[in-house]
Amino acid sequence: MPTPDLDLTPKAYDFIVVGSGPSGSSFTSTLSRLLPSASILLLEAGKKHSEQAVFDRYSAFRGVGNDAGSGATWNWGYATVPQTEVEGERVDYSRGKGLGGTSLINFLLWNRGARDDWAYIEGVTSSSAFAWDNVKAEFDGIEGLQDPSYRDSRARYVAPDPGAHGASGPVHVEYAEKWENHIEPLLRGAEEFGWKVNRDLNSGDPIGVGLGPATARAGRRVTAQGAYLGDLGGNVEIRTGVAVYAKKEVVLSAGALDSPKILLLSGIGPREQLEKVGIEVVHDVPGVGQNLQDHCHFPITAVLKPGIRTPHGLKPGSDTLAIARAQFAKDGSGPLSYVNGSYILGFLKEPSIYETDEFKSLDMATQTHLKQPTVPTWELGTGLPLLAPPPPGPPREYMVSIGVLMNPQSRGTVTLKSSDVRKDALFDPKLMTHPYDRRVLITAARSILEFMASPSIAETIEAPLNMPQSGSEEDVLAFVRKNLRSTWHMSGTCKMGAEDDEMAVVDSSFTVKGVKGLRVVDLSVLPVLVNAHPVGAAYLMGVLAGKVVGRQYEV
Repeated sequence: MPTPDLDLTPKAYDFIVVGSGPSGSSFTSTLSRLLPSASILLLEAGKKHSEQAVFDRYSAFRGVGNDAGSGATWNWGYATVPQTEVEGERVDYSRGKGLGGTSLINFLLWNRGARDDWAYIEGVTSSSAFAWDNVKAEFDGIEGLQDPSYRDSRARYVAPDPGAHGASGPVHVEYAEKWENHIEPLLRGAEEFGWKVNRDLNSGDPIGVGLGPATARAGRRVTAQGAYLGDLGGNVEIRTGVAVYAKKEVVLSAGALDSPKILLLSGIGPREQLEKVGIEVVHDVPGVGQNLQDHCHFPITAVLKPGIRTPHGLKPGSDTLAIARAQFAKDGSGPLSYVNGSYILGFLKEPSIYETDEFKSLDMATQTHLKQPTVPTWELGTGLPLLAPPPPGPPREYMVSIGVLMNPQSRGTVTLKSSDVRKDALFDPKLMTHPYDRRVLITAARSILEFMASPSIAETIEAPLNMPQSGSEEDVLAFVRKNLRSTWHMSGTCKMGAEDDEMAVVDSSFTVKGVKGLRVVDLSVLPVLVNAHPVGAAYLMGVLAGKVVGRQYEV
């Protein structure tokens, strides 16, 4: 691939793709194969990376959140505007910077999502592309799942049907060959607590507790660059810093924060907002930058009794971590070949929520969807490393459990500060502003407290570290407000919709309504955020759109 350059001589291409994240990369690859004679330019603001030099699983958890600064190599360092329900704090809104986009810094979790979520999106968009049977078939083509073939007690918790998954797709997906010693006891504890065991969270029915596979190969992160950009045809160029023209189409794949920003700066968006910052209105599209959705979460932590080892033992700057990295770099072995490879996830359904005033206030279509059998109420993550600060004083092992909001009802915005392209947009997800979201997060926190107090878990805990003062509604809500953060699943800001949806930005072909030769292909087009870690959905958007465009321009 060419090194970054600045070419002031305009050059024309058939298709220009802006952004090389999972959607942009999979779109470019798909279109290149379908239209081998078309010239395609993939534009990326960040750098190329070496797949072999960086990105072990441990490093996956160092690229976002508290460790992500605006100057980080692979991170744009975004933050929200102050959030009223998070004690007025600005919340980290990390986005990946470089070839591969946010697949450079995400948590590697591979989820397909619930079949009822995709059915709901099919109805909202009037597009059969989102029918579960088609979505499943496309995921089979994207996914390269390595069958874990556990033959010991671990098979009780993980046993995906190889025939129900793709085995040779470009995105390598795996379960760790070795589990950290705290994983199986936590799974047993979840089962004893009464949560259903789900041995395949990617079957289309995610309900229950199980292990989430990772987009990794032998302990090393698989990025969109590695999955889709390593074997492109000769009709694709990847460049930065160029002046170019599109002969056929421009495709925005800059993500749910930057795709609407680019549209707004180009004069495509809500008339009133554009005029306010002095931008000439090219096309009045009210939905641009609206409908921002995100999964937010809070961590609850406890100090563990001596003798229980977790990944927290590999602390930044420690000799232990330095030795482990040297060993992994030498031959791919040692702790970094399996640390962070086993993610305990629970997609949990809480029927009691249906009796609350907050649920009953929702419109009937939303109520009906949330009651569908495969749609979770909230997500549990436990045994997860480095998602909360360690105990003060001498190094001690600690346990982190997070509660993640599913089906967020709060809706935020992406707007412009000014017409200056160099300034970040204003990101306001309005976290937890909807009463239903607050009710779910309170329910999740109480469930985690009960889980951590259950006999098999409590016997491993030495002392609480960061927990609500009590299980009362007031104490739990105050705790959630103090500890709430993004799960970095931004979506919905250029939503796809039916012809009669005035707030839809794109139609079922991913084309911006009323604008010829312009499409948006990334998570911003999802009208509703799927109840999953959405990198899989991002790859899916690129493949679906690539096939749509390829069919349109076939000779």
